[in-house]
Amino acid sequence: MSNIRKKYTVLLLSAPIGSGHRLAAEALREALSEQADVEVVHGNVFDFFPHFLGSTFLRTYLWILGCCPWLYELAYKWGNQQSGSLWLRSLINRSLALLGSSYLQRVRPDAVIATHATPAGIMCYYKEKHPEIFLGAVVTDFTVHKWWLCNGVDAYFVADARLKEKITVPTQVQAFGIPLRQDFRRFDSFDYDACRKQYGWTSEERVCLVMGGGEGLLPMEEILLALQKKSIAGLRLVAITGNNAKLEQKLRERFAVAAGAAEQNVAGSATPIEIYGFRQDVPQLLAGADMIITKAGGLTCAEVLATGLELFIYKPLPGQERGNAAFLEQYYQAKVCDGLEQLVHAVAAASCQKGAKQGKKPLGNRLAAMQIAEFVLEKIKSK
Repeated sequence: MSNIRKKYTVLLLSAPIGSGHRLAAEALREALSEQADVEVVHGNVFDFFPHFLGSTFLRTYLWILGCCPWLYELAYKWGNQQSGSLWLRSLINRSLALLGSSYLQRVRPDAVIATHATPAGIMCYYKEKHPEIFLGAVVTDFTVHKWWLCNGVDAYFVADARLKEKITVPTQVQAFGIPLRQDFRRFDSFDYDACRKQYGWTSEERVCLVMGGGEGLLPMEEILLALQKKSIAGLRLVAITGNNAKLEQKLRERFAVAAGAAEQNVAGSATPIEIYGFRQDVPQLLAGADMIITKAGGLTCAEVLATGLELFIYKPLPGQERGNAAFLEQYYQAKVCDGLEQLVHAVAAASCQKGAKQGKKPLGNRLAAMQIAEFVLEKIKSK
C-alpha cells in the first residue's frame, strides 16, 4: 500500500504592518493553490493574541510613522544592533509562540512560510518541539534587519543575490526575489498602448503615477500641488490612494477631476490630475504609465521594477525604507528625492525624454512566487 500523502498543508504567516507582507503572502497563496496536492492557509500573526491588542499596536505604529518617524528610526536602529535588542526579540517571540501554539496545532502545517520577521522568529521557537516543520522566511525588503536572523529557519528567500551575505545564520539562502501577485506573472500580455487607451491617456503624454502603498502614506497633496504649479508640458498625474479613503476624498475635493478625464482641473493647470482610490488593476496602470513617485516599501518597489517604470522614491521613512532606497539607488537606477524641489526637477527632466515605450526594461523576477512555492514543495515532499 502506498504511503504517499495526498495533501500537504502550507501555512503562510504575515503581519498587518504595512500591506507588503500581506501581499507577498497572497502572491505565494496564488502560486501554491495551483498545486492540487497542497492546502494553503493564510494566517495573521495578530490572530495569536486578543484582537484589541493587535488593533492598538497597529494604530500606534501608524501614528508613529505619521507623526514622529524619528521614534521609529531609534527603535529600528536599536533593534538592528547585534546585542542591543535580541533579548527583547527573544521574549516577544517565545511569548507569542506559546500564545499561538493552539492555532498552530489546529492547522498542523507541513511547512510555514513567514513574510515578516516576527512570525519567522515565533516559528523558530515553535520548531524546537516540532522540528519536522519546514520553515521558510521571505524577506520583503531590499535590506535585512537583524530581527530576521534566527536559528531554525530552513531557508531564507531574499530580493537580490547581493543580500545573501546579510544572512549570517546557518541556513540555505535563495535569491528568487520578492513574490509578486499573479497579474505580474502575465505582465507581458498587458500592451502599453492598449492600457493607455483604456485609461484615456494619449500617446503624446508622459504619465506619472503617484502611489503611497496600501495605506497611502505618501504626502500626495503637497506632491501634486508642487507638480501642478510647475505646469510641466505633456505630463499627466495619476494619484492612487489605496485603502486611505480620507486621503482620496481630500484629493478629490482639492483637484476635482474625475478618474479618466482628460480636461484641465478646476485650478486651471495644464497638468491633468486623476484621483483613484483602491484599485484591483494596478498592474495594468503600471503597464500604461511611464514613471512613478512612491514610497520605498519593498513590495511596491519590486512591483515597479518588474514593470520597468522610471522610479522616483520620495522622502523614504527611517528604517527599512531608507535601506531599500539606498540599495535601489545604487543597483537599480532609482532616483531618491528628499525634497519637493528635487522631485519636481527630476520629474520635469524625465518628462522631456522621448521613446518611453521602448525604454521600459523590466527588472527583478516576476516569477519569484512560483519559484519559492516550487522550492518549498520540493523540500516537504522529499521528507
